Amino acid sequence: MNIFAKIAEKIIEEQENIIGPIAIEQANKVQGLKIDWPKREVSLIGNATQVLQNLVDQYKQLFGQASVEVCKEALGKFKGQIPEDQLPSLLRH
Repeated sequence: MNIFAKIAEKIIEEQENIIGPIAIEQANKVQGLKIDWPKREVSLIGNATQVLQNLVDQYKQLFGQASVEVCKEALGKFKGQIPEDQLPSLLRH
């Protein structure tokens, strides 16, 4: 699993901890994101930065800025593993 997929998985996991199964439903709506959640398999198809942006946007539409902050926290352990300019704008500090 590449770094973008790992970030997406962590974002979904953190959202699930807060909002439950709705997090999976919302992730499944994101174009370019393929998930098999029972197996914790996540893959991104196409522009990975854009797919991550769409994932964050999907949560933001429903739950506002608080969900963006959860996504930023999920990104924490991956800081430095991906150039800042490859991160979705919503996740840049």
